[in-house]
This record gives sequence, structure tokens and C-alpha cells, in this order.
Amino acid sequence: MNLFSLAKAFPTEEAALEYWIGMRWPNGVRCLACDHDKVYRIETVGKTGKSCLMFECAECELHFSPTVGTLFHDSHLPMQKWFATIALMVESKKGISASQVARHIGVTYKTAWYLCHRIREAMQEDKAMTLGSETTTVEIDETYVGGRVAGKGLKAAKAAKTIVLGIAERDGRIHLQTIAGQKVSNVRPVLDTRLSTKTKQVVTDGNAVYRFLIPAEKHRETIHKEEIKTKGFVSTQTVENAFSLFKRGIVGNYHKLSKEHLDRYLSEFCWRYNRRHAQSQLFDMALANLADKKPLPYKKLTYEEF
Repeated sequence: MNLFSLAKAFPTEEAALEYWIGMRWPNGVRCLACDHDKVYRIETVGKTGKSCLMFECAECELHFSPTVGTLFHDSHLPMQKWFATIALMVESKKGISASQVARHIGVTYKTAWYLCHRIREAMQEDKAMTLGSETTTVEIDETYVGGRVAGKGLKAAKAAKTIVLGIAERDGRIHLQTIAGQKVSNVRPVLDTRLSTKTKQVVTDGNAVYRFLIPAEKHRETIHKEEIKTKGFVSTQTVENAFSLFKRGIVGNYHKLSKEHLDRYLSEFCWRYNRRHAQSQLFDMALANLADKKPLPYKKLTYEEF
């Protein structure tokens, strides 16, 4: 859903809130404590002094808001601004920075940064998702992100780089995540979790670590300088293209990403990439995930509490 469609669909805050309620409770609002279906709407005054909608259960008399217990929890931003940010993030192929979001919806950078990370939390793949099948070729490679250190030389820059492991199905899905190193002990947990044992063929570069992790009968190694001759049949161009797209997002939008939050940005990129053929549905997908995820307090996001 683009911004023009968004403005037409939700011209008022009430319209946006009603859409969210329908998304969270498609079969009607139910009590969060006793699951009773008889719930009344009441108007009350929030912390900011503005009128706000609440629900009251006829059975246990619990009062709860439409956003409690979700990633919207404890947010004072209008739902229209939430919707606009969701639309911007799902429609931006290479991502959008918090600074740009702040300018678009008229909030501070801190508010926009926290808002984007909560939406990013909803843009996460299922932990049980695996790549590959009996008819699919999977490519695996690594890349480096970051590294520049102001006032320091190449040695410091190399030490500051973060390794990102990429797994990509040809014409399919991808998975990118950071790893601590390129040893077998660093790579094995990722492949055990994300690579299907039924995968037809696995193509990697000449990194010797994969010879210990992938069955020889399925494993094909590529030499980059020979890929032009083989016309891409034995290549890792799919996963390299994904790396390139993500890095263009860093250069053009984010400029710099911290190691602490890099996996969140990688997950957002993969979520959007894996649904590139369902562009018209991305807004509703992200909105539904906001209801399913638990609240993300600011202090937890900034590692001030664990």
C-alpha cells in the first residue's frame, strides 16, 4: 500500500484505529483475560489528556486498549503515523532511514528510530524456516559489512568488519545473518538451522570450511574468475546480488549500521525480499505481525535491561 492509497483508505485517526481493531480481532473483540466475547467500548482520557478508546469486559470487567500487549503497546503516536511508517518501510526496496521517517511523519529522530525498530521486529522470518528442497539449488557465501574507523588505518578497519553469512535459493528466498567468524563452529549452527537436508545442490565459493559441512555429492564449488565462462551455472551470483542490494541500502540510506542492530536490518531486508512477489499484501502482513509480537520496550532495545 503506497502513501496515496493509505491517505484515501484512512483519512481519519478513527478509520485507522478501526482497521487495526478488525485486523487484531477479525471475529470480534474478545477479552484478553477471560476470552469472553461480550466487550463494551468506552471512552476515557489518556495520559496526554486526549480522549481514547478502551474496551471493558462484561464478564471480568477488565479494561484494555486496542493496542495493549502488541508492538504498539504504550505508544502515544497516532495510528495514522504508524500506518504511514509501515507503508514506507515495506515499500522501500533498500530500506528507509529513521532520519527520513522523522521528516516524513513529523517526529523526533529518537521517536522515529524506536518506531522503525518496533516495525522491524514485526518483519522477522519464522525461526523454523529452512531454505532448499529436492528441486532447488542453494548458494552460500559470506560478505563483510562496515570496517571504517575514523582516525585509524586498514588494520583497525579490517578488525572492525562484521561477517555476514548469506544463504539464497535460486529464484527464491534468502537468509542473511551475522556470524562471529568463518570457522566450522561459526557456520555449522546456521546451516543446521536454515539449510534443508533435502536440498538438491549447494554452490559455494572455494572456502574450505564448506567441505566439512556439506555432503560431497551435493556440493559444488565455484571460482569467481571462471564464472563468466560457465555462464552462471556454477556461481554464487544470486546471494552476491542480495549482498549488493543490501549494501546499496547502507550507502544510500543508512550510511552506517551498528553491529548490535545489524541482524535486525538484515532480517527486515530478507523479509521484504522474500515477499517481493506479494507487494500489494506487505502492509497487511506487517500489520498482522505487529499484533502477534510481544511489546519491545525502549530499554530492552538499547540493551539497558535484559
